[in-house]
Amino acid sequence: MKYEDPKMEEYWNTLPKEIQSIINRTGIDICSLGMLTKLGDYYKNDNKGEINGEEDAYF
Repeated sequence: MKYEDPKMEEYWNTLPKEIQSIINRTGIDICSLGMLTKLGDYYKNDNKGEINGEEDAYF
């Protein structure tokens, strides 16, 4: 289990492995479900290029 909060753990497990990996690489300490949800939504909706290795596609 990555998170002590069951709701955070449940949300984390719904994220695609690619997004989990990106969030892990940030190295930040995620301390709330709200913060985790914001990051998950950002990478699911706004930053698909980074997941596909196309970081510069949006600049």
